[in-house]
Amino acid sequence: MGETPESPPFPLLKLPYVVLNNVISNFKQREILEFSFVSKKCSSIIKTSNLFRFEIRISFAKDLPVVSFTPPGKFTLGNCHIAEDYFEKRENYIRDIVDMNKWSGDVDEKNLQLSLTWADYIFDLYHLNNIAGIYLSSNFSLNKVNTIVEWLNRRIPYPMNFFFNGSETNEDGLELFFDRLKVNMRTLSLQLTVVKDLKPFIRRILDLDRFEAYGKSFTYPIKWITMDYILSSTFKSIYMRYTSFTEMDFNRFIKSWLNGNHSRLESFYADVQQMNRDLVIDGIEVEKRDDNVKRVFTA
Repeated sequence: MGETPESPPFPLLKLPYVVLNNVISNFKQREILEFSFVSKKCSSIIKTSNLFRFEIRISFAKDLPVVSFTPPGKFTLGNCHIAEDYFEKRENYIRDIVDMNKWSGDVDEKNLQLSLTWADYIFDLYHLNNIAGIYLSSNFSLNKVNTIVEWLNRRIPYPMNFFFNGSETNEDGLELFFDRLKVNMRTLSLQLTVVKDLKPFIRRILDLDRFEAYGKSFTYPIKWITMDYILSSTFKSIYMRYTSFTEMDFNRFIKSWLNGNHSRLESFYADVQQMNRDLVIDGIEVEKRDDNVKRVFTA
């Protein structure tokens, strides 16, 4: 059998603007990015089309960024996920945008600058004006924290969701991040699965729509978030795994709530070990449930 002849190249860029826009609107997220690399004209076409409505989540926890694109409000692991190996293989495209020779010779510093340059490129390309989440390591060095905070303060003008994760934690780095960050937080998630005890922190961050904290286990529970911190907050939603809260802690919280505090609070979930119910409600008037009484609620 003879070889199948190659199809002639298709002059995509010679299509009328409206037709070209219709073609591009059917591109998948990764295809959009690849198309922008072809030439400056292709990149310009993508930017001017403004056809894409994705949410983006970007992680700086590794050497190079990890980016997830999703339809608004539909985040699943099956959505487009661009990992660090993708950006590593396309480093030559960044060389056309910035002079990498001016960057520090330190590998970690260079990787961070490369990550932020990629992030800027993606944000500009997709006209992103709403980022669904920023994911960071809890063990960044102070220099890395400074660089990221400066970039966030320059780049993000709206409330943001921040997610920290790590089995090791640089407490000074976290405090520096919270001290210098000017971006308002909508959600703060701290998944610090550390074995050592951490001193209480984030005391300045009290007004959030959602606060999440994760310990490693009940053997190594959360001790770095105290009930005093919860009582001083105005969170709308609280979710905590593996806490060290006691009966007295929840007794204080319930009394505070009954006295009219925490008016914004809609939900509070906390993993606790078995508790003495009588100690939890000590000093609180409780109406005993009568199973013989039927209460019917209609909307």
